[in-house]
Amino acid sequence: MIIKITLEGVWQVLSNNYFFSPFIRRGTVVLSVMLLVGLLAGCGANGISGGTTNGSISEQTDSSSNSTSHASPTTSEAETRIITTVKGDVEVPAHPKKVAGMLYVFADHLLALGIEPHAMVTYNDLGFPEYLADQMKDTLVIGSGEAPNFEALLQAEPDLILASKTLNEANYDELSKIAPTILFDNENEGNWERFRETAAVFGMEAEADRIQAEYNTKVTDVHGRLAAEAPDETVAFMRVQDKQLQLIQPSDNFTLFGALGLTPASVEGIDFKDSWNVPISAEVLPELNPDRMFVILRPGDANKLALDNIMDTSIWSYLNAVKNDKVYIGDANLWFAGFGPIGLSKVIDEVAAAFSLQP
Repeated sequence: MIIKITLEGVWQVLSNNYFFSPFIRRGTVVLSVMLLVGLLAGCGANGISGGTTNGSISEQTDSSSNSTSHASPTTSEAETRIITTVKGDVEVPAHPKKVAGMLYVFADHLLALGIEPHAMVTYNDLGFPEYLADQMKDTLVIGSGEAPNFEALLQAEPDLILASKTLNEANYDELSKIAPTILFDNENEGNWERFRETAAVFGMEAEADRIQAEYNTKVTDVHGRLAAEAPDETVAFMRVQDKQLQLIQPSDNFTLFGALGLTPASVEGIDFKDSWNVPISAEVLPELNPDRMFVILRPGDANKLALDNIMDTSIWSYLNAVKNDKVYIGDANLWFAGFGPIGLSKVIDEVAAAFSLQP
């Protein structure tokens, strides 16, 4: 049987008891309180419960004790991770909220993983790539990859910085004082290997695998349809940069001539001089005379004017690709800087659209 003893109840008993009433009337409250304490102590010693309140205190204490012994990691441990880098182990936030990127490709990587960059360098002072810009409206500009603005980076107050060994090693200490910095040494690796290394910083390797699998499926599909619908077409890949028309070595564009299996126009008469591209004049175009041309335009009025001048020549108008309306003009910020999953996938989409393949 549980007896519930309260201060009010005991006081009522003492007040109503004839034996104790004289003491109360004479104001000897101290004795009454001593008697009350003795009664309560006796109840506790005899195992009489103090009710719900006392039970809750005991339960919370036990719970607290259990939580300590079987606890998840401490607050510090739970909120950080250790990443091994070329600069040693770096402690980073487990769930960073304000990520800064010192190489433009990190913007593509982060957005593919569902993370909007907090601060990012631009691509060669050309702003954020157009194909990503609508997803980076709240991203702070911190200079270009070649000339980062460290004051702007400091003001951005990032909690994690992603950096390139090639561009940022000399300033690594300065970056690390602003926020934990991961220095990647992977610019000679493949696009997907680099993406996976970025994903690993956030513990998102499985998501990276899923994204790459989707890309591979898209490439296989478009490759098959191109083989069926344009099996014999020859393709030339060029760009306009520094006010020049440049021919790109077929072996340098794996997407067009590797993954998608297109046939390059013959370049036997072109001397690339051990380079992956070479400037050409409009007079060289008839030697190529491809069935289709992909011309990638570097932003800028001077480059646009250079392309317009070439397109105004009679030589241009007699090319097979021009006569058959098979010239595609692309954005260099995508084709020559879109080396993340979003950019790579969008290039496949644009190639498919150029060949009028339905999605």
